[in-house]
Amino acid sequence: MEAEPGPGWEEVYKHFGQAFPDSTMTLEEFKQQVEQPRRPVSAQEAYKKLLEEQRASALSFEKFKKIYEEDKKKAYKAFFETCLGIPTDEDIEKEYVSRDLYAEEAYKRLMEDPETFLISFEEFEQQYKEEQERQREQERKREKLSQMEEGYFEASSPDDENYPSVEVTKLRLTRIMTPLELYQLDKPRPEAVPWGNRPSKGITVNGLQGIKYYYIFDTGETRNMSEMPQFFNIYLTEGQTGWIISCSCLAKVFPKYKEIFTKIISSFRRI
Repeated sequence: MEAEPGPGWEEVYKHFGQAFPDSTMTLEEFKQQVEQPRRPVSAQEAYKKLLEEQRASALSFEKFKKIYEEDKKKAYKAFFETCLGIPTDEDIEKEYVSRDLYAEEAYKRLMEDPETFLISFEEFEQQYKEEQERQREQERKREKLSQMEEGYFEASSPDDENYPSVEVTKLRLTRIMTPLELYQLDKPRPEAVPWGNRPSKGITVNGLQGIKYYYIFDTGETRNMSEMPQFFNIYLTEGQTGWIISCSCLAKVFPKYKEIFTKIISSFRRI
């Protein structure tokens, strides 16, 4: 298998023009914008953005006031249901209902206090730094895999709305690896996998003992897991050569395609 060359700048720019026909951006301007490195987002900026998003999605004042005038506790509970966390009934009684404020002032205090919506900045910053480090580690792994890529094959059905696809990546490994080590290089971040099984042995493909891994990948486009892609991956190694066979389709129809994917995997032959 030979690695397929990526599309040239002219082809990418052509697709961009088709997607945004009103754009006046020249090819050179387009290249500069794409190649310009993105400035890392600081913890302060990320915290501010998240806070703004939470405030924008909060219970409206009109709805809060209507409930508040009948039952203050219910009003606070209704407000917190639109936030990242809901205090206990005891905390709501102690920290909020006991304030004895008019609806306008009560709502204003809720909206102005960052901790109404999420954790304190100090806690957020620590979690943000840890997440950034996990992302950098994932990028290092993906870059390492990319550099080892020796061949690639892909087959899919563009007319099937369930998006069935099969990809085979051949790798020239930097050292002798086990299938489990190859899986560890390729596996997505836990945050992007709402469901996945433990990688398991017990599969033989073209005479090689491999590792199989099923998981659902969160693309961020939907909160419905059945509409997310589900993957059936196989990891194989022989000396310093490795293969990743990746079959996928929408999770809601995976049982329908699983037998087909299994047949495709069993037909794999090393070259």
